[in-house]
Amino acid sequence: MIVGDVKKVNLSTSSFERMIDGGSLYVDKTRFIERFLDESSDVQLVTRQRRLGKSLNMDMLRRFLTDKEDFRHLFSGLYIEKSPKWEQVNSAPVFYFDFKLLHSENYDKRFYHMVCDYIRSYCADKDLSGAVRAYLDDGDYRDSDGLLYLTESVYKATGKRSYILIDEYDKLLMDNYSTDRYDEIRKFETALLSAGLKGNEYLEKALLTGVMRVSRESLFSGLNNIKDYDVFDDQIYTDDFGLTDKEAAELSVLAGFDLDTAREWYNGIRIGDKPIYNTYSVMSYIDSGKLRCYWGMSGTMDMIQGMLNDSRRAKIVRLLNGERVEAEIENRVSLKQLTDGGADDAFYSLLVQGGYLAIDESVPNRGIAILTIPNIELQIVWKSFILKTLYKEPDSIRTLFDNAHNLTEFAKDIEYFINDRLSYHDLAVYDGEDKRKTHERLYHIFMLGILSAYEDVRCQHPKSNRESGDGRYDIFVEKPESNYIFEFKACEPDDDFDKVAQTALKQIDVKRYGMDAGTDKRLVKIGIAFCGKRCKVAVRG
Repeated sequence: MIVGDVKKVNLSTSSFERMIDGGSLYVDKTRFIERFLDESSDVQLVTRQRRLGKSLNMDMLRRFLTDKEDFRHLFSGLYIEKSPKWEQVNSAPVFYFDFKLLHSENYDKRFYHMVCDYIRSYCADKDLSGAVRAYLDDGDYRDSDGLLYLTESVYKATGKRSYILIDEYDKLLMDNYSTDRYDEIRKFETALLSAGLKGNEYLEKALLTGVMRVSRESLFSGLNNIKDYDVFDDQIYTDDFGLTDKEAAELSVLAGFDLDTAREWYNGIRIGDKPIYNTYSVMSYIDSGKLRCYWGMSGTMDMIQGMLNDSRRAKIVRLLNGERVEAEIENRVSLKQLTDGGADDAFYSLLVQGGYLAIDESVPNRGIAILTIPNIELQIVWKSFILKTLYKEPDSIRTLFDNAHNLTEFAKDIEYFINDRLSYHDLAVYDGEDKRKTHERLYHIFMLGILSAYEDVRCQHPKSNRESGDGRYDIFVEKPESNYIFEFKACEPDDDFDKVAQTALKQIDVKRYGMDAGTDKRLVKIGIAFCGKRCKVAVRG
């Protein structure tokens, strides 16, 4: 069933309420609610490629079940209204966590605050156990029992078991799979999911969505009650993410486009043996009336670029020539396997799960699949990607001052050089040394080396630790158009990096560094707060 105005295509929202109340074009996926509630598994993981409607479905499920507000008007005339599961509308506590919002710098703190807000919204102080009160009051954001505390407290307050919805569970892991923080984040998620979802008597059901089916050894080692519904062999949710051929046919009649042409461009990624259309691409086509590559390249392509070798590149070129190629496929992938390029089975599994290739045929009992590029849109994606990786533009020497005219980009470039060049081994502290002073000295020397290496012949060498104003600046750099003062401050992992960087910036003003350099040039002031390879840069000028 299709509802809404075919001329009102909303491509920017994952809000079911906004979609329906706004009268936007919507393909009825509410049968997903029935399937989820009918499935016997208490903890379910659904993995699909980007832009097939995962987040919209999660929001739809949340609004159907939640007892915080009655959203049943949103489902008027849709499939679920006639389903036996309609009796469960507006019936239960539902807690939605979007892991896209978590970042490596503050993921644990942000998650902690989400949990605390949910607990307070449902529970009075009398409903809380001593452990939960301590959790709320002490601010222990490293405590991995947050989901357990939440469901237990809500059960005691309402007598109801909770639903936990976690969207894009793998996003934080994928963003950090090659960084020094990966193991820390993986351990946090593993402990969190194990404590909150395994054997939790206060949990009704849990649903996780993501792009990749991450191996149990990587994340789910402590969670033996989870059931996977992935692109390889899901037989339950095949029609619920992406568009079926029947749905695309209905849309073609309403919007007046040629179905065969749309099929060539946007169909062919398979869930099990069933081909589906990319929802975002078809809706974008309806909105613009033009056949284009709408899906484009995601962050996953950045991962792929680092894993290419001659053999893999040659296979992709064969695929672009319309051939079908044979490759080993591993259904579950450890992200850590991929840091050094990974085995071929992990590499091609990433491409299939990410939606860049499709399995045209499986070879039983051999772990082998016949792969294709299934449609024109993905051929365009691959052609663009391969051209960029095979025929790169000539390299030029990159310097810290390439974007000095734009202070926001200038700050990002400084952070890039520190993150990209430094090793933890450069930051060793020996017995008897003051840790902060040692780190400040090492960063000072490191930055001085970078600045000296890209010396501008029209200017003097960078100056270090010279008297100026009422003290000694760390580094002074003269350029033809501007002068630059750098001040460094070492941090501890839990410090507020933004605040420390602003303190460094303020010291330049208070100590009047650079005042003796004259006033005929702009003076750019740079405060840098750092800990390990993490840093924050504040710039003013």
